[in-house]
Amino acid sequence: MASLLQKLSFLFELFFNGSFILLYTLYSNKKIPATWNQKFITNTLDLMVWVVPIAIALTVLKNIIESKNGEDFFRRYVFSLLVFIPCLITWGDVEFTYLLASAHLLSTILSLYDDGGEQAPRVYANRFEAIKNKIKLTSAQWVLFTFGGVILVGTFLLMLPMAAADGNSISFVDALFTATSATCVTGLATLSTKTSFSMFGQLIILGLIQIGGLSIMTLYSSMAIVLGRSLKMKDRIIMQDLLDVSSLEELVAMIISIVKYTFIIELWGAIILTIGFTFEGFEFGDALYNGFFHSISAFCNAGFALFDNSLENYATNPLIHGTISILITLGGIGFIALKELKQVVTREKTIVRLGMHTKVVLITSFALTVGGAIFIFFGEFLGALDGYNLWEKIQIATFQSVTLRTAGFNTIPLTNLHSYTIYMMAMFMFIGGSPGSTAGGVKTTTLAILVQSIISTLKGDKNVMMFDRKIAGPVVVRATALMFISIVVSTAFIFIMMKIEPNQNFLPLFFEVLSAGGTVGLTLGVTPFLTMAGKLAISFLMLIGRIGPLTLILAIGERQKYSGKLDYPDGRIMIG
Repeated sequence: MASLLQKLSFLFELFFNGSFILLYTLYSNKKIPATWNQKFITNTLDLMVWVVPIAIALTVLKNIIESKNGEDFFRRYVFSLLVFIPCLITWGDVEFTYLLASAHLLSTILSLYDDGGEQAPRVYANRFEAIKNKIKLTSAQWVLFTFGGVILVGTFLLMLPMAAADGNSISFVDALFTATSATCVTGLATLSTKTSFSMFGQLIILGLIQIGGLSIMTLYSSMAIVLGRSLKMKDRIIMQDLLDVSSLEELVAMIISIVKYTFIIELWGAIILTIGFTFEGFEFGDALYNGFFHSISAFCNAGFALFDNSLENYATNPLIHGTISILITLGGIGFIALKELKQVVTREKTIVRLGMHTKVVLITSFALTVGGAIFIFFGEFLGALDGYNLWEKIQIATFQSVTLRTAGFNTIPLTNLHSYTIYMMAMFMFIGGSPGSTAGGVKTTTLAILVQSIISTLKGDKNVMMFDRKIAGPVVVRATALMFISIVVSTAFIFIMMKIEPNQNFLPLFFEVLSAGGTVGLTLGVTPFLTMAGKLAISFLMLIGRIGPLTLILAIGERQKYSGKLDYPDGRIMIG
């Protein structure tokens, strides 16, 4: 009976929803034959847009009947419910109905292969594992190809006609650049997010930002936990290295905390920003949409804005730029620090008992933010900040310093800044945020370790000490290697961009490269005017900036395999 009900439900959905999807695809792409009655086609679409939710409702009803209990329903069929609810809310909207019907029909088709029990999935899983083992890629390489896969999917979605605003079309290179910038949470854009993309395109960008901000491995692990599946040993090792945990219990708790903190903070930010945009005169619907978009973009340190001049219109509105600053900071200090700060707030832990990592992150981030704000304030007091009162100058300088943690928003035109201010901002962008966060750059802890290593060397100390704790030698080596490789990569790309873009000045290209490599998103206005080769080079650099440090940590962190127990004598070499 259940099998018959499933087949009837599928046939009903395939006939009505499939016909609607096919007809609307031809209609939206202007592929309807001229001999067909256009009025009849329009009337048919208007009728079917009301029938599609009914077909989805029947599927939901069928799923309820088949489920053993509520827990089984939500575990197996929650996607149908998640599609049906917005379908009810937007009932009558052709474009939304088309998107939701397409997603649900695909889900229904895939669910037909679930009847074979556990054996069929296991066979396919074994085949996939066999192929995966034959390829013999390292964990770091799998992360690289996964990011690349998401970027390619995002590229093709942004190339769809429905992703472009009316009268616009998105080329492959621009779609690739935008998808890379969103997935790598950078914020550089060759096209205006507001005027070049439709709401569907903007939501695709927002989805890529969320995926890139949380990191693909974290999303994969969290979905596996939600679906009640166990992580494979190799995936556990990758995630334990990423999140610096030693046991499976700690790993599960950390992943749950990451997802929970992300959505709670983003929801809080969206509510406050919605209020702020409402006070600015936006309609509630527009204010709500802007609030959620900029909250996610800010927490993920992405820098995408729905305004062509970023946040320059709200440079002196503390409710908006202040909320954005807090979201950037919370996203940039990392989830490990967030978890410990939450324990301080709930009085589970005192400030003095914070972990060494959290102390280094907080102190370094605070020092960089304050130092950057002071430099911008005094450097531009009679320059770009001239014309603002003292309180407004403090607001702008502070916000612009915070956004150098790789967020990419700006409240003043960067082209109005002095060249020395731009240069110093580039150095701050190169440092970036903290490990385990949504930010990029070489990371605050890397800077702190290198500075302390230099101090120890000048003092003649053999050990690098921080907070009465010794920093392990391999950690200092990793930090040095990461900094050196990042400098080499940035230098190489500056040279490449100078060769590719001979019509651009050095400083804007220098700033652009460090912005892309640090996944910041600030620009001096050259991004839309890059050649095709320049766009591809910056896209590749953004990908390196997002997965480069991660790939390095995974590659360097793998345990060395010795063929035998050999210990080589020390070699002597002069330094300095």
